[in-house]
Amino acid sequence: MNTIHGRQVTCFLLVILSGWSLTMSAVNGRDGWLILILACFGSLLFTVLYCLPAERMPAVRWFDLPYTVLGHGGSVVYLLVLSALAFWSLCMAVCSSIIFLRTVSDGEWPVWLLAAAVLVCAVCTAQNGIQKLSLWAEPVIWIVIAALLISLLLSWRQLDWTQLFPVLEQGWNGIPFRVYLLLSVPFGEVFYAAAVLGTQAGTQVRNGLLRACVLAGVLLCLLYIRNICLLGVQGATLVLYPSYTAASVLEFGESFQRGEVLISGSLIVCAVARIALMLEFLSGSIQAAVGRISRRQIIWLSAVLAGIVCVWFAGSNQAFADAQELYQIVFLPIVLAAAVILYWGVWAKTKS
Repeated sequence: MNTIHGRQVTCFLLVILSGWSLTMSAVNGRDGWLILILACFGSLLFTVLYCLPAERMPAVRWFDLPYTVLGHGGSVVYLLVLSALAFWSLCMAVCSSIIFLRTVSDGEWPVWLLAAAVLVCAVCTAQNGIQKLSLWAEPVIWIVIAALLISLLLSWRQLDWTQLFPVLEQGWNGIPFRVYLLLSVPFGEVFYAAAVLGTQAGTQVRNGLLRACVLAGVLLCLLYIRNICLLGVQGATLVLYPSYTAASVLEFGESFQRGEVLISGSLIVCAVARIALMLEFLSGSIQAAVGRISRRQIIWLSAVLAGIVCVWFAGSNQAFADAQELYQIVFLPIVLAAAVILYWGVWAKTKS
């Protein structure tokens, strides 16, 4: 098996995390950029924790580690709980993509068609495995970054920097909770990347993931500041997708009239990559727990079930926003507990 080197790991995770800017809101007002920075740096410690079990026992595939340290019964329960969480993550990722596409297309396309288009693209990407996905992400990330940087540069002359002040107008009230939400999602989903990349020996995976967290934090922070300075605090807070709206109001002469197309197209690719990551994790965890279903069957079945759920529940933006916050509250404790349990078991196994 060819190993994935650190640069590919960085590009892979950066594609995943950059997609958050597609649905990133401005609910945190002027303090949102500071909250993003705090969440980014907080995620580094958790990323190391996610990577430690595979580093300590590099000869064993990550999805086989629970069986090695917890036995058959314990590993089945462990993997099925994580599979249920990953399916929830999959549904949230698909729903966010569908709602975004439906909103920016003014509802011209039916939900089932948008769900089918997104999921077929993600399934075709996930079927080729994590190595092909990492190779695919390496050139894609340059397209994504180029689109985002062009969007930032085009908006530079229109920015009103006074919109950023005063920072922490209400002190630190509510800041820890908002940091927690972003630390959970999107940065907590690094757990999935660490798992599917856990078959790679050495510290390249960990270093690549850490670099991606820092770069994604910087990129998301710049986009958040751009949105606030371009749309104003009230304007950015009122719209559903500030990054898309900010790109749509750029003024750069007759030759550049559709800035939102530039940014939305690249970020939809990031959303597809995020969905493919969830499918990849589900295929590994369910196969390790059950062992009787092929990887291809798991990917297609997960995609079909997620599509049904999302078509059923993708009608209300407010309902999705409430579900998103609940997802952010619940996600982090589960993956942290899973990481601690696995590392403790691996440490006890290798110490004896």
